[in-house]
Parts: sequence; C-alpha cells; structure tokens
Amino acid sequence: MSDFPKQLPWRRFVRVLQNLGYCPLRPHRGSIRWFSNPSRHPNIVSFHEPHPGDNLHEATLHGCLRMVRLSTDEFMELLKHC
Repeated sequence: MSDFPKQLPWRRFVRVLQNLGYCPLRPHRGSIRWFSNPSRHPNIVSFHEPHPGDNLHEATLHGCLRMVRLSTDEFMELLKHC
C-alpha cells in the first residue's frame, strides 16, 4: 500500500489501539507499554514506546500490526479517524 506511513507518531498508534478497544495498563519501568482488550485476541499486547523521539518506523509498525492481527487496510481505515 503506497499510503502506508514511513513513520507514525506513537500517540497516533495508541489512538488506533484505543479505537480497537485496547486500554493502557498501569505503566511499568522502562519503555514497554502494555494494553488490554478482553474482547479481542490477543487480549494483552505489549509494545516498545520509541525513544528518543516518538515515531514508530515502517518495519516496526508492520510488526505491531501483526501482533494485534490487523491488516494494513484495516489499519489505514482506523488511522483516518485518529
């Protein structure tokens, strides 16, 4: 897909997760962020919040989408609303 972002700000990715019904869990030390959604499989996922800076790069973003079992088309549709 040609419109797929080369980089995406972390906060927009989190909004996509929230639109899927994931809620952030209590923060832990370090940069790992956990999200929960009891009605979706997998119901708990974790991601490395990027630093320094706050952008997820394209390859990392594809990996994140695989983790939540989301196609690029579904992701791009959700991203329109974030």
